Amino acid sequence: MRSLLKIPTLLLTGLAGLATGFTALAKAESVTPPDDVPCTIGESEKPTFPVRMLNEGVTQGMVNVLLFVDANGTLRDSLVTAYSRKAFADEALRGLKDWKFIPGRSKGQPVDTVIDLSFHFEVQGVLVLQNFGKGVSTADRWLDKFEYRAAGVQELDRVPTPLNIVEPTYPREWMKQGIVGEVVVNFYIDETGRARFPVAVPGAHEQLTGIALAAVQQWQFIPPKSKGRPVLVRARQVFQFNADNKP
Repeated sequence: MRSLLKIPTLLLTGLAGLATGFTALAKAESVTPPDDVPCTIGESEKPTFPVRMLNEGVTQGMVNVLLFVDANGTLRDSLVTAYSRKAFADEALRGLKDWKFIPGRSKGQPVDTVIDLSFHFEVQGVLVLQNFGKGVSTADRWLDKFEYRAAGVQELDRVPTPLNIVEPTYPREWMKQGIVGEVVVNFYIDETGRARFPVAVPGAHEQLTGIALAAVQQWQFIPPKSKGRPVLVRARQVFQFNADNKP
C-alpha cells in the first residue's frame, strides 16, 4: 500500500495544519472505521532549515528516514538511510521521538507499519514524502548529492558474513493446509551488523510473511565494510517454503 503525503513548503503553518487534519480524520474513523487504512501522522514536531547550512551557503538538503510504528501507534525504531549533509539528518531526527501516529489497520485490525519518510529541505520550507511499507528511497535524483547513503552489496569489501541466522519457524500443520510459497524480504544491515527494517515484497502468503520477517529481525552479521569503513547496506533474502517442510 502506498501513500504520498505532501506538506506545503510554508513550513511552520504547513505542518501545523497537517496535524489538525489528521486529528479530525482520527475522530471520524472512531465512528465508522474502514477495514484498511494506512498509518498517519497525528502530531509532529516542526523541522526547520538548519542555520549552519545557511551560513555555509547551502540552500537545499535531503534526508531519508525509515520509521517503524507499531500497532499502538508508537514509534519503535528509526533508521537514517541517506542524507545530503548531516545537519539536515540531525534536524529531521530532532523531533521524531515526539511525533504521534494513528496506527494503520488491515482487515479492521491495527497493524505494525514501516514508513519511508523523505525530507526535502529548501530555504523557504520543507517538503515531506511518505511511502508506507516500501522501504525504497523516493530521492533517486539526489543519489549523486548524498554524502551518506546505504550501500549496495556490490560496493562492499566482502559479502556480509552471518554471525547469527535464525530460520523461520514453520509449523508442520501448515504443510497439510497447503500453506507454501515464496517470500522475498528486503532489509538493511547497519554499521553494527544488525538486520534492520525487514519488509516483505507484496503478494506472499500472510502467514509465511510473518514468520520470515520475525526471523530476519533476529539476524546478525559481521559489520559490513566498504573501503575498510563500516557502512549501512541494503540486502535481500528469498525464502522458499516447500514440500520438504524446510524454508
